[in-house]
Amino acid sequence: MLIRSKFLLLALLLALAGAVQATEECATTVQCNQVGSAAYQDGRYEQAIEAFERQLRRVESGDTAQLELALNNLILANLRAGDAGMARAWLGVALDNHLNGPSTRLHLRKVAEALDYPALSANPVGRYLRYGGQAVWSELLISEDGNGGYRASFSPVRVGARVEEYGPAAIGELEGKLVGDGVQMRLEDAGLGRDCEVQVLRESIELRVQEVYGDGCQDYGGMGISVDGRYIKVSR
Repeated sequence: MLIRSKFLLLALLLALAGAVQATEECATTVQCNQVGSAAYQDGRYEQAIEAFERQLRRVESGDTAQLELALNNLILANLRAGDAGMARAWLGVALDNHLNGPSTRLHLRKVAEALDYPALSANPVGRYLRYGGQAVWSELLISEDGNGGYRASFSPVRVGARVEEYGPAAIGELEGKLVGDGVQMRLEDAGLGRDCEVQVLRESIELRVQEVYGDGCQDYGGMGISVDGRYIKVSR
């Protein structure tokens, strides 16, 4: 038992040292691109994605060409990792930023070939994401309730200025029953006030959430939290 404990402690220390080293090696846009590219070439896609997310945070409000490079890195790394849904989500961020360079156009075709759109859009059940900036996503999980209906579990976040050091500035949690035909639905039994309402419109793999803003309607989270916005389905 003592020997095993020593091995576990050593593994933990090595992991922490690796995380510190990765942070030190990825302090600038160029460094993050290099670290991520090296991990990608080695087939270490999780580490590559982490580095490319850090790269994105450093260019998101700056140079358009660097932004497109970081997003295309994320698209390609997620494709190679076998996560076509996440690649499609990052492609959506690129398209929302009106990026249309050769790499983005190429990856648009690759994502379309890799993603099973009919399977994803067959029913509401699955995992949806809403982009919040700085490589951070709010999440919505829709599941079957066992009675022929659906339940929704929202995990919204609001990104702060230093998300790498402190995490999101605010988080929330909202859960309830979805009532409707699977296309147009409303959230019930979620503990919201009488004048508060959350409506959902689903179209293929995209989902639009609208909510009433008012006193007590956003008490499910911290300051500035909301579930309102556009989501994309990334997995079933």
